[in-house]
Amino acid sequence: MVKRAFFSMCLLLIPAMTFADSPIRIETFSQGDSGALPSGWKGRSSGMTEKAKSVYRVVVEAENAYLTAHSRGEAIQIGKEIEIDLNKYPFLTWRWKVERLCEGGDERYKQTGDSAAGVYVVFPSWKKWNPKAIKYVWSASALPVGFKTKSPYASDTKIIILENKDSPLGKWIEEKVDVRKDYENLWGKKLKKVKLIGIMTDSDNTGEEAVAAYDDFYFEPEKVNP
Repeated sequence: MVKRAFFSMCLLLIPAMTFADSPIRIETFSQGDSGALPSGWKGRSSGMTEKAKSVYRVVVEAENAYLTAHSRGEAIQIGKEIEIDLNKYPFLTWRWKVERLCEGGDERYKQTGDSAAGVYVVFPSWKKWNPKAIKYVWSASALPVGFKTKSPYASDTKIIILENKDSPLGKWIEEKVDVRKDYENLWGKKLKKVKLIGIMTDSDNTGEEAVAAYDDFYFEPEKVNP
């Protein structure tokens, strides 16, 4: 199945009223969405949104809602459109965990290009079908943390390994990435805004299962008030 960067979705703007130096909440998931797709998240078509319901759902545990993903040979992306000024909020933070790796996954090749967990940051572009994007992944491979490559399906999607097969399973891990710096390093130019955050747990190429969870997405400024 050809994987491409996300397509246009219904715009969901982040509320403009935020306090100076306060993080912007992108998604912490709602108890009201328990058992369903999270509100505001869609596939790249209405048909893919329907199919996504078999992979992604919000669960509530100890009064905390988070997103679970269980891929049984699927490759379905979901995303939420946003508008973030990277000059003010360059850092993206979230937490995730992987319960089951898609054995044999290796993001460098089409025949193995599955990721146990992946978070996309998509940037404004005139290329509707293949915009620039960074995919931060929890790889099933032994590729080292910090390894960078490009998607074998979309050359303008760059991949950065944050966790790999040696990372602990079944444990929440917090991530913080400097999106602005990563973009400048990958493309050699500055960019001001982010237009979409996406998620994909997939296992279509390996034919294995992958189980993961995601929570607490925020964009943070250079300095956060104590």
